[in-house]
Amino acid sequence: MTRRASRHARMTLAVWPTLLVIGLFISLQYGGLDLRVAHLFYDPALGRFPLRDNFWANQVFHDGARQVLVGLALLILVAWGLSWRVPALRRQRAALAYLTITILLSMLLVQQLKSWTNVDCPWDVAGLGGLRPHINLFADKPDTLPAGHCFPGGHSSGGFALLALYFVGGVHRARRWPMLLPGLLTGSVFAVDQWARGAHFPSHDLASAYLCWMVALGMATLFERLGHPPQFKPPA
Repeated sequence: MTRRASRHARMTLAVWPTLLVIGLFISLQYGGLDLRVAHLFYDPALGRFPLRDNFWANQVFHDGARQVLVGLALLILVAWGLSWRVPALRRQRAALAYLTITILLSMLLVQQLKSWTNVDCPWDVAGLGGLRPHINLFADKPDTLPAGHCFPGGHSSGGFALLALYFVGGVHRARRWPMLLPGLLTGSVFAVDQWARGAHFPSHDLASAYLCWMVALGMATLFERLGHPPQFKPPA
């Protein structure tokens, strides 16, 4: 692939997801879909989200799954370190470095943004078991209200960070699309779990997916420009 064609492909991978996310985000935050989804899981008779402290939703899909993802990230990091000593891993060094950096950077970015955006969780919002007014991301939130730390969705970012697998899936782009499935499926399962618990609105996790994708795309572009394409290589 020529440099011009590669640049065009990267632009396509950036522009179309951006347009899609903008449309979905407007529908979720300003079209009322966020609240509609939250009300699917909220029980007005109980005045709470019944699955908030459910064993499967909380201990398994939230706490347990997070530990599995941390373990996976550590395994990739260890494999990267071993690539200097294990011949079989040497050819995969760029891909392992890319995955390690991209996954960690994606999750750190989302966690940092959560401390800046000042957005509340559904369970804190009036009508969903809380006392605070529902305020969208770009609306002015009064300083008298407690700070919110729920945007973007942190838990789902651990799954969506695996979208980076697309860029290690080989030279032929047409064969890479199945590599999106682990990130999309894992991130989506974690996202729905958090909606059910009342921890996040769908727009929170949509933002996480987009950020993880853009970090993966940006880091892949950087690796290519440094002369180290991050694709996994077949055994010599």
